[in-house]
Amino acid sequence: MESDSKKESKSGYITPATGALIAVNIMVFAAMAVFTGSEAVTGPSNQVLINFGADQGVRAMNGEYWRIITNTFVHIGLLHCFMNMWVLGQLGPNVERQFGSSKFTITYFFTGIIASYASIYSNPLKTSAGASGAVFGMLGLWMGFLIANRSRYQVDFLKSHMTSLFVFLAYVLYKGFTQNGIDNAAHLGGLAAGFLCSVLIAPNFEGEPKWKKRDFFGLSLLVALLVGGFYLVHEHTQTFIKSQSVALTPEDFKGPTALLKSNKLQEAVKLLDVLLQKSPNDGWAHYLRALAYANLRDDKKALADIDETLKVWPDKASFLQFKTERLVNLGRFREALQFADKAISAAPNDSRSYMMRSSIYDRLDDVSKSLEDSMEAVRLAPNNADAFSHRGYSYMNLGLCDDALKDFSTALKLDPNLVGAMNGRMFAYFMQADYIECDRQCMETLAKVGMKDQYAPYAVIMSAICRKQLGHEPERIALVTQSAQMIDPEKWPYPIIRYLAGQIGVDAVFRFATDNDKMTEAKTYVAFDLLASNKAAEASPMILWVKEHGNKTFNEYDLVSALLNRMKK
Repeated sequence: MESDSKKESKSGYITPATGALIAVNIMVFAAMAVFTGSEAVTGPSNQVLINFGADQGVRAMNGEYWRIITNTFVHIGLLHCFMNMWVLGQLGPNVERQFGSSKFTITYFFTGIIASYASIYSNPLKTSAGASGAVFGMLGLWMGFLIANRSRYQVDFLKSHMTSLFVFLAYVLYKGFTQNGIDNAAHLGGLAAGFLCSVLIAPNFEGEPKWKKRDFFGLSLLVALLVGGFYLVHEHTQTFIKSQSVALTPEDFKGPTALLKSNKLQEAVKLLDVLLQKSPNDGWAHYLRALAYANLRDDKKALADIDETLKVWPDKASFLQFKTERLVNLGRFREALQFADKAISAAPNDSRSYMMRSSIYDRLDDVSKSLEDSMEAVRLAPNNADAFSHRGYSYMNLGLCDDALKDFSTALKLDPNLVGAMNGRMFAYFMQADYIECDRQCMETLAKVGMKDQYAPYAVIMSAICRKQLGHEPERIALVTQSAQMIDPEKWPYPIIRYLAGQIGVDAVFRFATDNDKMTEAKTYVAFDLLASNKAAEASPMILWVKEHGNKTFNEYDLVSALLNRMKK
């Protein structure tokens, strides 16, 4: 038919979807070149490819699922990128015009994903990248279309196209079977997927509707194939990993342990990733990676790893305690309580488990049980400063500030540098309206830790509030001015100090409080400052907000709870 021949004669013009895909591939390659320089041009390392989204079965089938798509935009050098984009630029417009941009895009990504599945299935350890799987998908789609619709085209046109396609395919597949580094599994997977699409997806012909019943049935089947294929490849990969597992030795752990001690956490994670590829079920490797994630404040990933560790050692108290801490940090207090109970059952004489459960009861507003566990922790560890400090907070939450001060003092005798006890004593004096002693404790804390320490801003804030209560305005201004010069202005809670110095208003402080944690601190300290100015009506909503919405793991929440308990009395 003449109209179809004309349609093919325009193959030199880039169509929208084809152009967009080529542009994205080029942008990703350009980004690689910016970050890696000449390495991106000549052939990036496996690690660079992985960092930019290349595929690797053991990663893609263990949580990094995005790699089955992102790998189709990552290329192994300039020549690899150029060849794939050249073929896509030549073939894509023909296919896109015949099937329409929407169907073309759907089949492009479908064939790319199936190509990724085929690559992973053939070797889950292999690093794979490039658009060639999807490009081969377009080749398969175009071949299937030409075969199915050969009666519509002139013989010479069909012969030239089919001959070119078969020669190209034969050459690339031959190179793949005779040379290393070419992913024939992806090529064949993409080709087969494209050919299947030519059967399931209807082309667009003049005078016919763009979307037919066949298309909707075909798309449903493609989705089913994607889901079923994922399950098949995932199961195959997990079986492969288990078959390849090797026992790790103490020597294997020296590297990551040293990195953890040096606080090189990201490097430790990468090294542990490698070890866990060798031995995916190693409980100690999972624990070390959980430690790294915990120190990186990624409690969700730490929780996933410690769960793997607990599969190996389900009754080890230290691992149960670690999981309890992660659950507390994530605000999952009821679950945390269950694991604290398990930790106590596993080690009934471990005071740390009782302290942890006490904290959880505190977060659940069961202050009497919180105190019971704190008492038990002190009984089990009468020389442990943390135990006394912890009980001090329990007393303070009950409004028993005299008892709290005794415990904080005992804790500081056992460990003069225990900042938690210093802060506790500071808060207890504040609760008793003993602003002179509170201010003195703030200064003692600052003398111990220094103005650059992470706890210093909080001692400054409490001292400033106390001095306002005492009417020591010149001393208050001098302190906040000095601290403003020494504390990093880019870090929280610097805006609260600026507020106390009169540089910004309440609304500005709250704008800087960009998450719930910061808002908990901001509302607590602004409220206490307002109380010092006899503005209880303005402070009250902030106090109630902290109690209802604040982070229950924060000392500020404890301080507000203690204030409210004292007010009830």
